[in-house]
Amino acid sequence: MPPNTTYLVTGANRGIGHALAAALLLRPHTTVIGTLRPSASASSLQALSTAEGSTLIITPLEISASSASAIESATQSLHDHLLTQGVSSIDVLIASAGLGTAFHATKDTALEDVTAHFHINTLGPLSLYQSLRPLLLASTQKKFIVISSSLGSIQDMEDAAPTLAYGVSKAGVNYVVRKVHFEEDEVVGLAVHPGWVKTENGQNFADSIGYETPPMGLGESVEGVLRQIDGATKETSSGTFVSYDGSKIAW
Repeated sequence: MPPNTTYLVTGANRGIGHALAAALLLRPHTTVIGTLRPSASASSLQALSTAEGSTLIITPLEISASSASAIESATQSLHDHLLTQGVSSIDVLIASAGLGTAFHATKDTALEDVTAHFHINTLGPLSLYQSLRPLLLASTQKKFIVISSSLGSIQDMEDAAPTLAYGVSKAGVNYVVRKVHFEEDEVVGLAVHPGWVKTENGQNFADSIGYETPPMGLGESVEGVLRQIDGATKETSSGTFVSYDGSKIAW
């Protein structure tokens, strides 16, 4: 029997997370652990098709926008719950869930918006990695993937796009990914920009700059993102920030 590959995808009930879960479940002998907020409907996940030998595990995960201790408690509870479900390892951990609601200039950005984005987009993936690290190390592939954004690039900040809260949080989680790469001998750490995609967060940014709609569909984005994840090794792209098309993005 071919070996089973286990992925965990946060925010798997909508947007990029849902599209990633859908694509992965079409791979034979694949287990997808999809997380969603306890208050969210799981119907979109439950409707997904699965390939031969593939399974979907749906589990709640609430990443608090205001409490670091609540985030730690939630990710540790997720770890403990997965053990009770018979999950002994996770090959690929994909931190996909994210917040992108407050797109304002620096002078107009409320500190509470910066805090909320930092909690969900930076501390969430960090705590997820810390809590699930034992399961990651017990696997074969050992990949920690963050769905980031080019809006978190400091070097490529060439315009005055109103992205302070979101950009700070993505720059922060990019640092986490690169730090993991250097600290862990076996873990692959990769930050991936999915493109400007037709999602709720993507539309929020479009609205903030007077753009009608994001230019990219989920299918093209996810195909490229998975290509980067599949090809990532410790010797090649680990410790880097790449776009869905494989091009390097400056930190």
